[in-house]
Amino acid sequence: DGLPVMGFPLVIIGGIYTGIFSPTEAAAASVAYALMLEVGLYRSLTKEKIVDAFLQTGVITGVVFVLVGAGQALSWMLSFLRIPQEIMPIILGIDPSMLKVTVVVIISYFVACMFLDPIVAIYVLSPIFHPYVAAAGIDPVLLGTLVCIQVAIGSATPPFGCDIFTAQLLFRRPYFEVIAHTPPFILILLLVTALLVIFPDIALFLPNTAFIN
Repeated sequence: DGLPVMGFPLVIIGGIYTGIFSPTEAAAASVAYALMLEVGLYRSLTKEKIVDAFLQTGVITGVVFVLVGAGQALSWMLSFLRIPQEIMPIILGIDPSMLKVTVVVIISYFVACMFLDPIVAIYVLSPIFHPYVAAAGIDPVLLGTLVCIQVAIGSATPPFGCDIFTAQLLFRRPYFEVIAHTPPFILILLLVTALLVIFPDIALFLPNTAFIN
């Protein structure tokens, strides 16, 4: 009975890796596939349910984009005032070590994503840290993994992590009830971050194995 659902990995992963879809287009294609299954095969969706789903999605997206807009305004102000460019040389110094750069990057993305949308944080911080990361010789795969984890942590951390508000709208639960259930997940991700910093081969083993000569 669940066999048609197995088409989702084929549509998403197969479409991306064969070059048919971009990741965004694959998401849209999977939604179209879901509609085909629910309307044509399972017949569980009615016109009223589809309209209600569209309306709820619009509300949730609207709330998220309000946060994105506010984050972009803040990032523009920070960039215009050149605050990161003035602060980073003081924090990192002239010749920072690999560990110091890694720790500063982790903390910066974590704190930034507590207040900004992750896309905005990455857009603002990446050009600032790039020279230091390149000079320290940090592996880009390791750095990308660490940044993604910090984005996940910061987005679920009060007071303004955007995932908190998304979950609040999706599950129709109060703000404080949502954040009361986030600490276990945050602690797990912090533990993973510490393990990756101490043992970077956890993130690099598979890429190094795949591209070994």
